[in-house]
Amino acid sequence: MGGVSEVAARTYEEVLEITVKEIAVNLPVSRIPDQLCADLEFLFTDIDDTITYQGMMPSETLDAVYRLSHAGVKVVLVTGRPAGWCDYFARMWPVSGIIGENGAFYFSYSRETRKMKRIYLLSEEERRANRKKLNMLERKILLEVPACRISADQPFRIADLAVDICEDVDPLSREEIDKICSIARGSGAEYKISSIHINCWFGSYDKLTCFDRFLSDLTGETMDTYQERIIYCGDSPNDEPMFKALDNTVAVANIEKYLESLEHLPAYITSGRGAHGFAELTNHILKKRNGTG
Repeated sequence: MGGVSEVAARTYEEVLEITVKEIAVNLPVSRIPDQLCADLEFLFTDIDDTITYQGMMPSETLDAVYRLSHAGVKVVLVTGRPAGWCDYFARMWPVSGIIGENGAFYFSYSRETRKMKRIYLLSEEERRANRKKLNMLERKILLEVPACRISADQPFRIADLAVDICEDVDPLSREEIDKICSIARGSGAEYKISSIHINCWFGSYDKLTCFDRFLSDLTGETMDTYQERIIYCGDSPNDEPMFKALDNTVAVANIEKYLESLEHLPAYITSGRGAHGFAELTNHILKKRNGTG
């Protein structure tokens, strides 16, 4: 069989997977179907480098969220950021809720009752026990990867450990990032790499688990029954569980540096980076809902 070409030697499944990936990365947001835009009820979106740009939240992002809200689209933020930040976003932004610390909890604020709903996927006792293990993991990471730092927002976290890989420190090398992941894995922790942090935690949950819980609590329905009424937007490997589970997913253009390492790709990619890509997605959705596109 030495003369058989590499392509011919691939199994049907391998060829199919490669073909799907090639198709996925070439679909612009302008190809999102009109019917999906018309029926859309929820837009779930990551925060850092998805609705921000160069570390800041531009005015066009808040404007986009307000426009979506006024058009009847419920915006839900999905982030690795800490509980302290999540309380602020849930209160101050026109969003239906926020999933924080990579799925450890969701917060949802009622403006009618002026009450915050806080749902945690682990009990207080479990979180307390996990914090001790995270403190040990922190010491090990700092000892073995001296160039890294713990994220400046760590004091505001409830359930995870965030290791800064480029936000307030010089970007870590691929080898240093891999070392941190290896230490977390060896300690039995879950971890995800975002555009700025490596988030580590103990517990069998992620963004998708909490997303499913939020949707069920709010609507009484399952993720599967809502597939054609949801869009998810992200930018990095910690969004991959959503790219895998949901039919209608979008990534902003800066996902490009991660595409080779992702097994599950977004269905659409914006031409704009970060917040500019999110605004591009919003404009397309609202244009189609208004019947002007």
